[in-house]
Amino acid sequence: MKKLLLYTLLFISFTGVKAQELKKDSYFIPVYSIHEPKFGIIGGLHTSGFHDAEAADPSFQLGFHGGFTYSMPLSRRLSFEPQFIYSGKGGEVDYAYTPYSHQSVNYRLHYLEVPLQLNIHTRRAVDIVIGGYGSYLIDATFNIGTNNRYNYGELNYGDFEKYDYGVIGGIAFNFPFSKLTISYSHGLKDVVNNIEAYPYLEGAKNNEITLSFTGFFK
Repeated sequence: MKKLLLYTLLFISFTGVKAQELKKDSYFIPVYSIHEPKFGIIGGLHTSGFHDAEAADPSFQLGFHGGFTYSMPLSRRLSFEPQFIYSGKGGEVDYAYTPYSHQSVNYRLHYLEVPLQLNIHTRRAVDIVIGGYGSYLIDATFNIGTNNRYNYGELNYGDFEKYDYGVIGGIAFNFPFSKLTISYSHGLKDVVNNIEAYPYLEGAKNNEITLSFTGFFK
């Protein structure tokens, strides 16, 4: 009986040690494995606006984005993730001419965008996301509301910079073959390039807060 009890205690101790070693060694290898190359589809919603605008105080407006992504592991703690997406940016700007006359303009800037992100894997199912983006403007539209009218139409495409770039930071929550990312992007280039547009958006640069869902193919 004493030998049986001793063998049982030794077995439990050995099993516990192995479990601890496995747990410690698998911290960076979750069961859904974020350490394998994966192709996926990404999409979601964001609130976009302008910063550094000199003509007025812009506010955020709701938009959406979607496209493709590829996760490329570089090490157990780091992976590189390029994306190719459509992103509808812009913002709402109120122009007050008099106390009784104002104009609210929703600028819609439509971009093809290439975010380049590094995912830093922590000891949990959470990534720290850093990187940057480059984008190309494919269209620019507006939505105007005033005291007397409501209108929609095309903006002068030539008044806007065709290229935009900026930095990205955020966090991502990993799930089996998918993840949820919350990030902020900060544009570094003015959105207008023509003196005729300066009274409306002089100094304005893009920024957005993004909520994205990524589904990876198995």
